[in-house]
Amino acid sequence: MNIQDMLKLPSMKGAEIIAGKEQRHRLVTTISVLEVSEPELYSQMPLKGEYSGNELVLTSFAQIAMDVEKQLEIIAILHQHSQLGIVLYYVGLIIPQISEKVIAKMNELGMVLILMPMNRMDLRYSEVISEVLSYINEEEEELDQQKAILLETIRQLPAPHQIETGLSILSDKLKCSLFIMSDENEVLLSKAWPRSLDSALRQAIARREINIAKKNDPVELNQVIHFQTALSLELPTLSHSYFLTLFRKKPLTENQLAGIQTIVEKTIKYFGEEQLLNTGQQFFAACQTGDFYTAAMLAQKAGIDVEEPLILYCLQRKKETADMFSYQKLISYKERNREWIVGNKKAKSVHPVFSLDDPAADLLFISKELSGVTRIAQQMKLIEDHIQEAKQVFPKKNCFYAEDLYLLEDVTRETDSISLERYLDNELLETLAVYFLDCNESIKDTSDLLFLHNNTIKYRLKRAQERLELSFSQTASRYILIKNLIYYRKYRDKH
Repeated sequence: MNIQDMLKLPSMKGAEIIAGKEQRHRLVTTISVLEVSEPELYSQMPLKGEYSGNELVLTSFAQIAMDVEKQLEIIAILHQHSQLGIVLYYVGLIIPQISEKVIAKMNELGMVLILMPMNRMDLRYSEVISEVLSYINEEEEELDQQKAILLETIRQLPAPHQIETGLSILSDKLKCSLFIMSDENEVLLSKAWPRSLDSALRQAIARREINIAKKNDPVELNQVIHFQTALSLELPTLSHSYFLTLFRKKPLTENQLAGIQTIVEKTIKYFGEEQLLNTGQQFFAACQTGDFYTAAMLAQKAGIDVEEPLILYCLQRKKETADMFSYQKLISYKERNREWIVGNKKAKSVHPVFSLDDPAADLLFISKELSGVTRIAQQMKLIEDHIQEAKQVFPKKNCFYAEDLYLLEDVTRETDSISLERYLDNELLETLAVYFLDCNESIKDTSDLLFLHNNTIKYRLKRAQERLELSFSQTASRYILIKNLIYYRKYRDKH
């Protein structure tokens, strides 16, 4: 179903596209509801752009109806997660009117904004959800008719990971699980339906040999029968042979199997074999989905000893670049301007490849020592959640350790603050922030950074101690002060 078809549904009567009209032919594969009060909370949700431009969100902006800036933040986050657009309800009742800024922003981002009939409190999200999902389910048997649309949608997917995202679209369309395999029976890319089945299905694949002759072969999994089919992909121009293994609770017809095979083959041809050979992508995806068996196997294959302590690095590029690490016994994976790297603690460090002291250099985040692959996803989330805050709170640093991020996580709106601004003027406050947060309590580094004499820094620190009635030499006092300085930098623009 595309957006134009969706507007013909009875539940959408009177709805109109007011932004992103050029997207009206885009495919819709799923629909969901969003009502949040704080964009910051939504940005922390574990979304990965699963549908890459094919999911619509229903909302009334109820919690932020009077705050246009927060509406714009939500739109930016939705775009970051590759959502197709918004269906907006209850305009004139909950939200007084649509801001021209919102319309302009969505046009700028190429997102669809559908306005439901105004001043209608009788409208229900459930009616649209029910009709859209029912329509999508009815389309399930019409893959042949939809093949051209699906291929065109996949062909226009944004980088990176287009093959993986194409599998997502097919998986959700047919409610089946798809695994692209090597001729060594190794899973290269996968999309399970539902996603939680990924690990169990990988284990089922590992227990069985590929049998191209069998189709819809029943496999019992957690007392539920799934039908398994393995197809050989016809890609004679590529350097390796590949197979497609499918699982579904209902058997797939010959037409459906042929259609899926064609779409997968063309998707690989569109975007290249390289996306199937990325060990790093497989490793980090396995860590994030809890498939630690696969993650450990990939790590060992790369020469990493999973029984020895591991270190996770995240390199945040200042600008997008094609350069990547290529050290042996390290696994790396690049997404846009960010690169994830993991290796043994005793292995060659990534530190020497760039400056730790140059504020203009790329940013490096270094995890704490990890025992095995099970903690990698947790450390990845810690880094992802606090990258923006780290740059705001520590603007002069370009190397961050887990302890820095745990401190950021520990300081929230609810943290008791001593309101440093009540006791210190801007001059003293900024001197303290630079001294404690940017310069690791170094008088010389602070004076260099502020272009002041050492004695001036010492004098200001003494005055600050007197006004705060705190001893900077006491660990407890220093800890309280550092937390409050973080609070000051983290929230000063949001007071």
